[in-house]
Amino acid sequence: MGEIINNFFNPQGITLWKLYTPQDYLFIGLLIVLGAAALWLATRQLAKQRTPEGTTARMAKKLRKLGGRGAQVWRDVTVVSQRGRCVCPMLYAAREGVYVVQVYHFGLDVSGSASSKYWTLSFNKDVRQVDNPLDAMDEQIVVVNRVLAKAGLGHVPVEKLVLFADVYGRPRVDLRGVDCAVVRQDLNKWRKQKKNLPSVSLTELAKALEASFQR
Repeated sequence: MGEIINNFFNPQGITLWKLYTPQDYLFIGLLIVLGAAALWLATRQLAKQRTPEGTTARMAKKLRKLGGRGAQVWRDVTVVSQRGRCVCPMLYAAREGVYVVQVYHFGLDVSGSASSKYWTLSFNKDVRQVDNPLDAMDEQIVVVNRVLAKAGLGHVPVEKLVLFADVYGRPRVDLRGVDCAVVRQDLNKWRKQKKNLPSVSLTELAKALEASFQR
């Protein structure tokens, strides 16, 4: 086998268009099989990662890392204030404030607007419509603001963050009037823009939020 491999990469050895021996054909066949197997495994791994659960877990891990020491991410929590409650798919506490987060695992082409009822997410011929999440996120912000105000943290900003994180490539986002949308490849740049903002106490922030979660 070693001699066959050496011959394959030797200019005076075999070529793809001139195979002399059964060993030559065996070697080329083996290369094709191995390449197909590698492609199948890579595709299968990507498909496993391209799920709502897997994507949300990866983005939560990424946000914690970017947020630095003390940053927290909570998933699927019900936040209760004195005058209401809301379900947050993801809450992110970073040193500069709190974010209500919506993560999309699918879609390399995203279109819509801040006022449209639906957003369109597509990948090749697979086209899906999802509800515009901004109104629901605004409601989450209202409840979280009430919780923080009661804890004496009314100065802490609470913002929206919509993440597009399809593992099959870099999403192209055309959402008119939406300034809170970020693709996963730009998360590092997004965090750098937050570095100069005033810091808050993450310990107090986490304590106030966790006390409001419905058990």
